[in-house]
Amino acid sequence: MAPEPRAPTPSGPSPVATYALIASQLAVWWVVRHFFLAGDDWTRFALKPGTPSELGLLVSPFVHLDPTHLGVNLFVLWLFGVNLERALGSLRFLFLYLGSAWFASLMQWAVFTSFHVYPDLAVRDAAVGSSGAVAGLLGITMVRFPRTPLRIPVLPRATFYPAAVIVLWLVYTVVRALVTTLSGVTEGIGHWAHFAGFVFGLGAAQICGLHRVARQEFLESTARKATAQHDLPTAARAWSALLAMHPQDLRVRTALIATRQALGDESGARRFAREGIESLVRAGERKAAMEAYGGFTAIVPALDLPPGVRFRVGCWLAEAGQDELAFRALWESVREDGGTPGAASALYRAGQVAWERLRSPLHAREAWERLLEQFPESPWSDAARDGLRRLSAPG
Repeated sequence: MAPEPRAPTPSGPSPVATYALIASQLAVWWVVRHFFLAGDDWTRFALKPGTPSELGLLVSPFVHLDPTHLGVNLFVLWLFGVNLERALGSLRFLFLYLGSAWFASLMQWAVFTSFHVYPDLAVRDAAVGSSGAVAGLLGITMVRFPRTPLRIPVLPRATFYPAAVIVLWLVYTVVRALVTTLSGVTEGIGHWAHFAGFVFGLGAAQICGLHRVARQEFLESTARKATAQHDLPTAARAWSALLAMHPQDLRVRTALIATRQALGDESGARRFAREGIESLVRAGERKAAMEAYGGFTAIVPALDLPPGVRFRVGCWLAEAGQDELAFRALWESVREDGGTPGAASALYRAGQVAWERLRSPLHAREAWERLLEQFPESPWSDAARDGLRRLSAPG
């Protein structure tokens, strides 16, 4: 059975947007209650389907009349918002929250003006409240944390699994929305707004790629826990899936190669190592290619590379001052490059590194003499002869 991911850490960026939204709605509630509740003054801030206004559309998600309505919405905002904002960042969280709120308001207006049997309802009903926005947070949660227990913000050791509760709430919301619409009555609850906010949050989270982040976290958690439990086949499958998502991630590829090696799959380990180095060299990623070469060859010593790949890495290593590794790479590339001009060049460069950097006349002589023996007509032959003369010169 795959392990459950751990709950998001309570440390991290402070959820300033969540607390700002809570504070703003409390402030708006106090102002409306004390200055606009008498008569119908408050309706200027509401979404009135019969006579919609830009002010009502923008402000209504922050307006509440009933303290219970306000309390429930703020509790859900706090419970889910803190976790989501820490995972998404404040700006993206705020964008998704407001998008859910305003999309929910548009849906509420569209349903009341288009489908209700009694036209006067569209005139009398004035919608307020952030229920559509917090429903959007539920949709985002289903994408970003589908299997993850969420922490209760003030109780860092306490967690809860939101998926089952959200599914039950969604079924209830859709059923009540259909029943009230088909019967032509209203309960004073914007079920369609709730549904619309949830759909917006769900869709926007997918567009933002949050499902990929969630899958990556789940796979990494699975791989690490399986490795700790010595369940190497499961770990290898998880690392392979992660590598398919991020082929250039050296950390993931290294973990997969090590796991394949531990399983005794030498051919698989060599294949993943070879593919990783070759792709980086072909892409001209010098730093990453050198890092991969050093790491992968330490795990898989008997590693064959395509012609020209090891030679290029050896040249980069020499330029970077990693002389020992550069010499070995250039020397071993001769076997892979066969009778090509690249092999002759590798021998000459290996001799240069051995003489000028490693101060090893023996290795330099071996490289240049081999070059003259195997490639006497090479463009590098004269330089090799000159190098040998310098080696033989007294002093």
